[in-house]
Amino acid sequence: MRSASTLQRPLLALLLAGIAWPALAQKNAKPELPGGLTYADYKWQDRHARLPVSAADASQPAVILRDFTAREYVFDARHRPLMYTVEHRIVRVNTDEGIEQYNKIYLPIDGDGQVVQLRARTVSPRGQVVEVAEKDMKELKDGEGSRRNFRIIAVDGVEKGSEVEYIYAHLSDADYFGREWLQNAVPAHDVDFELIAPPSITYEARTYHGPEAKIDTLSGSQKRRLRVQLADVPALRDEAFAHTSAQRMRVEFKIAYSAQRGRSRLFTWNDASQLVYGQVWELDKDEKKAVEKFDKQLGVSTSLPVEEQIRALEQGVKTSINVGPGVYRVGQVVATRTASELGMARLLAGLLRAHDITHEVVVVADRSEIPFDGDFDTWNQLDHYAFYFPATKQYLAPGRPDYRYGMIPAEWTASKALSVKLVQLGAAESAVGVLRDIPALPAELSPNDLDIKVDFAPTLDKATVAIRQVFGGYQAQPIQPYFPLMPADKRTEVLQTLVKSSVPDATFKSLEVKNAEAGRNALQHPLTIDATVESAAVLDRAGPKYLFKVGELIGPQSSLYQQEERQLDVENTYNHRFNRTIVFDIPAGYRIRNLTDLNIKADAGPADKPVYFFHSVFQQQGQKVTVQIEESYNQIYWPKKDFEAFRNVINASANFNKVVLVLEKGS
Repeated sequence: MRSASTLQRPLLALLLAGIAWPALAQKNAKPELPGGLTYADYKWQDRHARLPVSAADASQPAVILRDFTAREYVFDARHRPLMYTVEHRIVRVNTDEGIEQYNKIYLPIDGDGQVVQLRARTVSPRGQVVEVAEKDMKELKDGEGSRRNFRIIAVDGVEKGSEVEYIYAHLSDADYFGREWLQNAVPAHDVDFELIAPPSITYEARTYHGPEAKIDTLSGSQKRRLRVQLADVPALRDEAFAHTSAQRMRVEFKIAYSAQRGRSRLFTWNDASQLVYGQVWELDKDEKKAVEKFDKQLGVSTSLPVEEQIRALEQGVKTSINVGPGVYRVGQVVATRTASELGMARLLAGLLRAHDITHEVVVVADRSEIPFDGDFDTWNQLDHYAFYFPATKQYLAPGRPDYRYGMIPAEWTASKALSVKLVQLGAAESAVGVLRDIPALPAELSPNDLDIKVDFAPTLDKATVAIRQVFGGYQAQPIQPYFPLMPADKRTEVLQTLVKSSVPDATFKSLEVKNAEAGRNALQHPLTIDATVESAAVLDRAGPKYLFKVGELIGPQSSLYQQEERQLDVENTYNHRFNRTIVFDIPAGYRIRNLTDLNIKADAGPADKPVYFFHSVFQQQGQKVTVQIEESYNQIYWPKKDFEAFRNVINASANFNKVVLVLEKGS
């Protein structure tokens, strides 16, 4: 499977900008290969029939029959470090879904990388072999403003039972860090990854969710080889409450030593910390003037409490600077009112220093993509910038205008990160990095609460429902930052949609929203919606009885009724909670025999303090019934061996959603 090193992250590219290596020249020229390459003449075998597959594999949408990747670090005649890569895939497609997934092959062409060999062919169920013509191979820009291109191979005539095969060899700048995925959503066989280097270069690798890479020496040469060979790799299907992609089997690798540097380890966390210092805190004279000018325009007093200063500076930057690609020099940022993520970090860091506010630069990974591993110092994990304030123990995401102080993207939390702080060494200034745990916010800071009062019409043909919805923290984040940017009619539509999650047939009598202004902090000012609606569907008549669909008032709920054995540990995106109150009066002359259906309890964790729970209980005073529901998820990770307890909590809310109260005549 394709290595993530071919999809280089912007932040990693910036960190490496201070390390010079020559780029390949003459992109369109025929590449001249360095001598002695291990797989310079890699070819496919002559084919006259499809490869055999098992009945189990034939039942899958597709199955990978050959997955070979070799990367070789080489020097050309001018001693430029290059990477020669060969990829060979054979995929059997069994269904329309498999055909859709594999009838086009997307091959990355990084920067000035050069294609050495590119061949593709299909083998039909009847054994007919058709090689893809050169005219069908098209190159497409990725549309993201980067130097990365994709060459798309259109594979025509693929039918159920066909095999798609390709070989792709290319020469590019050397990979100092890289990633190779070994697992996919379909089963794979004959999976082989090799990383080859001359004796002067030592790579280290770590395999996640699979066997360790073997280290040996290629026979007949002095080359070192790291290799992972797997006869079979099972498919990893998507699962709810898990970041499935991030849990795929993979190999991470990096250059650890070179003959030139001897026993000194390369690309350490300390080296990364020095680069972060230069990238974020080192401003030239003109940039410092730009910071001073911008600070005066903001007019934030240094006499304010520290937290107020931080909030005001962040608000000033994020409401006046647009985030976009490329611009990171502070002078340009202030002049153009546009900044990259790095530009936002440099400007805000300059302002914080001008206000003498102590902060650290935290370089984080997105755990929904790759969990951060502090024990393996590959810079391929360095994704995004955050700031940490030791005095308040709070975080801030400078490059994310949709977040405010105290809350950074949830996927950056509940994980370790590299935290870089300024240090003074006599008259000189430097930086030191430490590995820091970024805690997840507690559940009570991300509420989604409901307060509902139902009044039945005397004729029981409809009901008036008063609803208050409160969204705070991460529960508000998908809505609140973007709400002010919507047209007025779209805003109304969004609000009505949220209310209709509880009352789908709502006819609106009133609708109000609070804390919907631009720049609101979801931790301090939760988005609040108040609505009064009429509904005819909340009650259904069944002969002399009425069915009150009280459970539907909490809105659709997730459920976990899967039959397959759980593959992965539970991983929630963020901690959150739901407090709900439902109040209604039983109509005069009616009674409800099944009120006890409202009492549901499910816990996971210690009996005295469960980390996940769903508790619903009713109280009746005369004809008035009050239902209190508390649901909370206050832990990010949960082991799959105890999955049943977690599942019970999730399904408890789904079960409440199905509760229907029966109103019947009686005293």
